[in-house]
Amino acid sequence: MMRKLTYNECTSLLNSIRESAPGDWTHDLNIVRSGPARLIDRVMIPDGKEIVFFRGDNYASAWPAANWDRFAVTRAPAEVEQMTLF
Repeated sequence: MMRKLTYNECTSLLNSIRESAPGDWTHDLNIVRSGPARLIDRVMIPDGKEIVFFRGDNYASAWPAANWDRFAVTRAPAEVEQMTLF
């Protein structure tokens, strides 16, 4: 079941996202904004709309879930190369 947040809880969540460090990008945004983004949470607000909260490179934001699904492209997981020392 999806969490339901009040307006005050949403603003608190945005503030905590804004204070978090950038990185660990999960999506690339296109069209509305461009650049990397990290999905933080997907919640329901009191009027019944589904909202996605995310962290961008220098900002925190919330989009309607339909826009997120349309404009955020999932990044392929980065392959980590193991180096050996001789």
